[in-house]
Amino acid sequence: MDVEKLKKMNELSKELKKHGMAESTKEAFEKAGKMVRDEAVGDVISKSTQKAEASDSFDKHYQIMLERQNRQLANEIIALKEAVAAIKEEIDKLKQAKPIQQQPKQEKQATFAKKEEQKQHPKQGSFTSEDVAVDKVFYFGKK
Repeated sequence: MDVEKLKKMNELSKELKKHGMAESTKEAFEKAGKMVRDEAVGDVISKSTQKAEASDSFDKHYQIMLERQNRQLANEIIALKEAVAAIKEEIDKLKQAKPIQQQPKQEKQATFAKKEEQKQHPKQGSFTSEDVAVDKVFYFGKK
């Protein structure tokens, strides 16, 4: 097939597409081939359709691979969500158990404070204001 015929067909297909007589480039090329009516053009068209079919099978294979990857990712996301939910449940259980543990600590602190109150301070002793006269402690001048 001549290069000139291919150029003519290419220009013709562009014009057909430009004027809206063909929706796609492939359709425009087929119409241009029919207008030129050359056997070599028919061979080119048949080869292009075979390539298109091969690319379609590649596209299908690619789509299948993408779907598998999507399913795997979805399964991983579901597993992560379940793990997060389990961790939240454990945290809630710990939060519920924590106030129970705090109460004994408060009781221990209260008993510890009581023990401190019962002990007498060595410098203060167990004296009350009635035990010591104020005039003996403070000097008021001549006596």
